Amino acid sequence: MRIKKGDTVKILYGKDRGRQGPVVAVNPKERKIIVEGINIYKKHVKGDGKSRESEILTIAKPLHLSKVMLICSSCNKATRVGIKRESGKVERVCKKCQKVIEMVEKKTVEEEKKSKVESKPTKKTTSKATVSKKKTEKKETKPKDKKK
Repeated sequence: MRIKKGDTVKILYGKDRGRQGPVVAVNPKERKIIVEGINIYKKHVKGDGKSRESEILTIAKPLHLSKVMLICSSCNKATRVGIKRESGKVERVCKKCQKVIEMVEKKTVEEEKKSKVESKPTKKTTSKATVSKKKTEKKETKPKDKKK
């Protein structure tokens, strides 16, 4: 996907067309993004009378990627995104001004792996002896009488 978290996008279609906002979340599998303050809906939640109160929530629903266009950080225009690959680096390029699009700095792959290893809880291993075996029951069948 050519749009990343933290990019500013312009809405092309729908009830919020023409508005701009930063990308809050990206779902590459479904090709959808959530933009801050755009595509807002209200959801009524019913309380159970004990622990949960009834309330009206405001939710930002995801937009399909085809409904938005990236705004270049250098020329401030809605533009398509090109990809430039040089010496192992992948850069996103504005199609209008041909400048590299700046993006929010991310951790390197090695730093992400280290943080994941540190934050993972230890798994408890169970031995095979503690796992109980299931018994299989055989159904009894009645022999059929043969008539001669």
